[in-house]
Amino acid sequence: MEPLRSGTRTEPLVEVRPRLVAPPRRLRVCQVMSADLWAGAEVQLATVASYLVERGDIEPSAVLFNEGELAVELRRLGVPVTVIDERDNGALGMLVSLTRWLRAHPVDVVHTHRGKDTVLGAVAARLAGVPAVVRTVHGLSEPWRGWRWLKNEVYEAIDGLTLRCLTDRIVVVSQRMAEGDERPGYPAEKVIPIPNGVHLGRVRPARMRDEVRLELGVGPAVPLIGTVGRLSPVKGHAHFLGAARLILQREPRARFLVVGDGPLRDQLERTAQGLGIANACAFVGARLDVYDLVAAMDVFVLSSLGEGIPMALLEAMALGTPVVATAVGGVPEVVAHRATGLLVASENEPALAEACLELVRDPGKARTLAARARRAAEQSFSHERNGAALCEVYRSITGDPGGAGSRGVRSRLVRVARRVRGAVAVAATLRQRRRMEHIRREPGPLLTALRSAKRILVVCHGNIIRSPFTARLVAQTLGDDRRVSISSVGLAARPGTPSPPAAVLAARRRRVELGDHVAATITREAVAASDVVFVMDIPQLRAMRKRFRRDRAKVFLLACLAPALPLEVRDPFGGDDASFQECFDHISACVRPIVGRLAEGAAR
Repeated sequence: MEPLRSGTRTEPLVEVRPRLVAPPRRLRVCQVMSADLWAGAEVQLATVASYLVERGDIEPSAVLFNEGELAVELRRLGVPVTVIDERDNGALGMLVSLTRWLRAHPVDVVHTHRGKDTVLGAVAARLAGVPAVVRTVHGLSEPWRGWRWLKNEVYEAIDGLTLRCLTDRIVVVSQRMAEGDERPGYPAEKVIPIPNGVHLGRVRPARMRDEVRLELGVGPAVPLIGTVGRLSPVKGHAHFLGAARLILQREPRARFLVVGDGPLRDQLERTAQGLGIANACAFVGARLDVYDLVAAMDVFVLSSLGEGIPMALLEAMALGTPVVATAVGGVPEVVAHRATGLLVASENEPALAEACLELVRDPGKARTLAARARRAAEQSFSHERNGAALCEVYRSITGDPGGAGSRGVRSRLVRVARRVRGAVAVAATLRQRRRMEHIRREPGPLLTALRSAKRILVVCHGNIIRSPFTARLVAQTLGDDRRVSISSVGLAARPGTPSPPAAVLAARRRRVELGDHVAATITREAVAASDVVFVMDIPQLRAMRKRFRRDRAKVFLLACLAPALPLEVRDPFGGDDASFQECFDHISACVRPIVGRLAEGAAR
């Protein structure tokens, strides 16, 4: 070692410690979706969720508008799911509920997937102060005609306005859509193409090929050509059946498998009958073992008229099944003609038949194309690749939680929403009041329902005063040998809450005992099992009709059969003894004609 020279300045030794970098904050991402189907968009969302739950920097959640397979799958993955059921709520009610949920569960990104959930989700997100909104456009809408077409045009116009004004990024699943060839009009600066991905570790058959074919009644050497998808016009199943007729002319042993369900199922089965190929076709509906079925096919066919990046196609490629597909939408970005599959023009049944026959008659070529397709799925269409790209989008748009501009938009939206909500509430109240007044004038439907009723449900707000008094008074008046079951519940009841002492005392004076009563909450099952449901006032009537749309025809005001009395029974809660006396007098007068009709029915 060279000695230090005289006069050389030496620096003190300093311990250099590595700089600690804080890990990125976990982003809270809420997926909002209607989820009324189990189609490609739902499958893709479940696939994305399977990636997000494995990341440490993302905290996923979901708000769905329907219970169903997607809700089940997300819960299985460990994603918290809230359902705001669209069957029980109108659009405004869903918007209010979603806004409240987002305020109670702050998130950084709301990610929507279809038109309805985008309009409601984006508006709710802005009202709740969510920093960012992302929408994925999964594909094209159905080619409707007539009135359905006009409605769809209106919906798409509203959806487009929402995308332009209230979203931060619009994810499209193919480059062609990003370039505007399929659905123009999106702001170019917001659009980003991210192709769908498939979870290669989960897309695999659970049973042997021969076992599945034996179950279908198809021998090992019989050509099995199949398709998977929702039975709707855009999927082009009629052309698949037309091609099947042509295939059978040259390959009589061939059999055809249609997996999926939808509005066209009956029509397609009649089409198969008309073409004389019904004996060679099997419509097996929506199946949980779809991977087993696809893996058992000799050829998978996609006959769509329009697509984004179809999940069924990616899954067939991942399963190693040779594919024939129409060259529509983003399909040519997935399948390279004569490299990873065969492409044909849409609606060209002879070309579709010829491509299927080519693969059936040349198994070596079919195996080569299928192996290449599997590698393409692994390299370009994995769920890891898709999920990582989405996470980059989430991170890129959440740096600024929102400036003055977004606050101004949010403020205006709040004011507009309040005015609209107030106007709608007034109109709905007047409408329901007129409806009940009409029942009073012409009570035929209510009288008929009471004569045959076996179960009566009485509803009020908390189920501690009005509804239990009514139910017990009716039951006592009918007597011990009554054939009608009477019960009471509350729309906002807290289970186990007793009746207040003032109500117990006032009811006891009328020989109705409420001292042992405790509140019970309303349930869908209780409403469905009832023949007639009575409520006390117009707000409760509106709430019942919104929450239980399927049973709304059986809901009436208690005072409908007492035309000389006020239409609504006021809540005496918090009042003095006179308030309880007045309320119970009102109820007692309303009950008399109801009991009379029930007794007539029991006497028959």
